[in-house]
Amino acid sequence: MSQIAELKQQIELLCIERGLEPNEVMKAIETAIAAAYRKEFGEKEKNYEAEFDSETGKYSIFQTMTVVEEVEDPGKEVSLVETRLTNPGARLDDEIKTQMVIHNDVHFGRIASQVAKQVMFQSINNVRHTKILQQFKDKIGNIVTVEVDCFRKGGYMVKLGQTLGFINRDNILPIDKFKPGQLIKALVVDISEDDRGNSRILLSRSNPDFIRAVIANEVPEVASNIVIIDKIVREPGSRSKILVSTSEEENVDPVGTILGRKNVRLVNIMREISISMQEKIDVIEFQPNDLESMIMDALEPAEIEQVEIDTEHRSANVYCYPEEASLAVGKRGVNIRLASELLEYSLTLKTIEPEGQGIKSEDDGNDYNSNMSIVADEV
Repeated sequence: MSQIAELKQQIELLCIERGLEPNEVMKAIETAIAAAYRKEFGEKEKNYEAEFDSETGKYSIFQTMTVVEEVEDPGKEVSLVETRLTNPGARLDDEIKTQMVIHNDVHFGRIASQVAKQVMFQSINNVRHTKILQQFKDKIGNIVTVEVDCFRKGGYMVKLGQTLGFINRDNILPIDKFKPGQLIKALVVDISEDDRGNSRILLSRSNPDFIRAVIANEVPEVASNIVIIDKIVREPGSRSKILVSTSEEENVDPVGTILGRKNVRLVNIMREISISMQEKIDVIEFQPNDLESMIMDALEPAEIEQVEIDTEHRSANVYCYPEEASLAVGKRGVNIRLASELLEYSLTLKTIEPEGQGIKSEDDGNDYNSNMSIVADEV
């Protein structure tokens, strides 16, 4: 096999292995040649470019300079006056390329060759990394299946095909315990850059949009906007409440659509969110003309007997029998707190005493949400 044929084969292999286009590999080769020339023959303060012909194996080196009014960097700039002596049509900010005299049979030294190799693979890696990041930018807001790589301080490193992602502690569920090699699902939330300029893909399992994406995957009517998810509030690993409605032209039951026949869809959704299915999900229909019913539904699984609404102050007193109070409040107040957050109403729970004793309530001193002043009153 000739050297040219072997070179072409190597370029094709690089394209296949790294998922690159031939022109991207060629650009990396040209960058490497220019770096080797600068190291062996050139001057560090000057800019050089290379052009490489894969058909012949020959290359050309050019010094590039920018046309300016007044030269401040002689290695990279040339004055407009000087340029117009040979190029009358030159304008400011034009790039002037001057071919360097070099014989193609001249070999670069060992150090220059090492520089070329390093630069070429760094260029290839940069292009590959940029393409991967662009692919994942298009996936922000979507769920991906990832493989757990290892646990590091602050979270988990995970494999996403040919690159790595990161799920920090704040973006996993309290019940999440993963092992290397385990496959999990997570939401692509962002691509960030660290202090060194390195980009990494950030994922989450605790973000409310993780639930939104899981539901869209499980319920076609949500994916096609027949059923609309208006709002999600969540205490990851414990409970989520979802407010749903339908588009005006559709006559479907939004809650029943998400629950599915015999709650099959809901069970699948809960399993996708957590294998142990510890996070409970409540689905509430958005009823703008019946706030009382919405409040009652939002406090499920408790049975609420009565609701007194103060629309001016966006607050409501909610009445139930003593045996329902713990369900309405929920563990550590999560149920009433999420209901209040979902509907943006301050809710105060009051218990109804046995017949003849009327209604009695006592502030238990627990302020579950200072912004909404949610209080669970018990007899």
